[in-house]
Amino acid sequence: MAHDTTVEDRLDFFGIDQNDIARFPRIARRMARLAPPALDRFYAKVRTVPALAAKFSGQPQMDLARSKQIEHWAELFSQRPGAAYLERAERIGNVHARIGLDPTWYIGGYSRVLSEVVERAVKGSLGGMLDGGRTAGEVATLVKVALLDMEVALSAYFKAEECSRLEAIEAIGVALAALADSDFTSSLSTLPPEYARITEDFERMRKSVAGALTDVANAARSVSHGATEIRQAADDLAIRTQNDAATLEETSAALHELTRGVRRTADGAKSMSDRAATSQQSVADGRKVVSEAVDAMEASEKSANQIRAIIDLIDGIAFQTNLLALNAGVEAARAGEAGKGFAVVASEVRLLAQRSADAASEIKSLIIQSVENVERGAQLVAQSGVAFDGIAGLIGELAELSASVAEVTGAQSVSLDTINTALNEMDHATQQNAALVEEASAAARSLAEESRRLQELSDGFRLEGVDVQAPQRRQYSRAA
Repeated sequence: MAHDTTVEDRLDFFGIDQNDIARFPRIARRMARLAPPALDRFYAKVRTVPALAAKFSGQPQMDLARSKQIEHWAELFSQRPGAAYLERAERIGNVHARIGLDPTWYIGGYSRVLSEVVERAVKGSLGGMLDGGRTAGEVATLVKVALLDMEVALSAYFKAEECSRLEAIEAIGVALAALADSDFTSSLSTLPPEYARITEDFERMRKSVAGALTDVANAARSVSHGATEIRQAADDLAIRTQNDAATLEETSAALHELTRGVRRTADGAKSMSDRAATSQQSVADGRKVVSEAVDAMEASEKSANQIRAIIDLIDGIAFQTNLLALNAGVEAARAGEAGKGFAVVASEVRLLAQRSADAASEIKSLIIQSVENVERGAQLVAQSGVAFDGIAGLIGELAELSASVAEVTGAQSVSLDTINTALNEMDHATQQNAALVEEASAAARSLAEESRRLQELSDGFRLEGVDVQAPQRRQYSRAA
């Protein structure tokens, strides 16, 4: 074993020379006689000091320590101290360091035993006056060797303590370096027992910070996952909102065109209703004229008795004309387009009129008298009155239908205007929603990016129970 200071250096510095070595046998005999009772009293004192008694598991271990101490002193004074002694004394210091025996107790214990041995040695020689100073020399040698023994043990004790401190500092440095490298999985479990408080505090700190970082890492994953879902939902919502806005815009444009068409229809229906009213007035005027003509013809009827047979024929033709006109009115009502019905009626009326004209021509060739012509005219006027009545009825129905259509289309036009206004407002609101959704989508993307960065930061820590990637650890080394 290498030592910083050799045994000879120590002997020289402590002044232990050959004369002292020559006194070893007598000192050994004195120690063999005086040390055991002194140690008995010392260990009796130890048992009364809790801090010292706790270092021993019981009386057997205390007895073993007593015998080892006696053996050590016997070997110490058996020969000149050498490497074997130095190793033995250092082993005692290392044991004291390992069990945590404070130097105060070691020095105090040595002092109690040494003082008692010296006192008894001096008293045994009557104060050293009868042996020519031999006892004084032995006491001096005993004190020097005892101090040497304490120095070697204490040096080993302090060296062991220093090594223990350096090991603790290095272990703490390695653990702190691991923390600096974001590794929270390395525990501080290799420190000596005297550093148990540091170990406990470090472990509590490590687990507390690791737990907090684990929560942060888990929260970062949850936030990242939620932010990704929010971003995807916001993007989907933005697309749907844009599609809805485009569809709503197209619907609004189509409804606007429909509104314009209904408005034009309403205007046309109102115009047709007005014209039907005008036609009713014209028919009323015609009926009045026919009525006056009938009155005039009735005045001449008395002179037309001679041509009654011919008039009957004309009357039959007029009756057929009336039936055709009524049929035409029914067809017009079914068709729903009054103009076409009127055209058919007019055509049939013209046809019957032509037949009436032919019959009149035949009558004219048979009837010469102007009375017959007058009577025939009276019949035709009467038939025209009937036709006017039918036309007046159809025009009245047409006027009512036109007014109803005008009223309905007008109401529809107002409703469509209201719907169109609502659609315009909805379109405006949808555009605003689209802008808000775009802002929300941008915010969601920003949140997703920030959560990704947070997750990357949390993934930089090595934590127990969390699958993360730590950066490359730096090698920690203690300065020499």
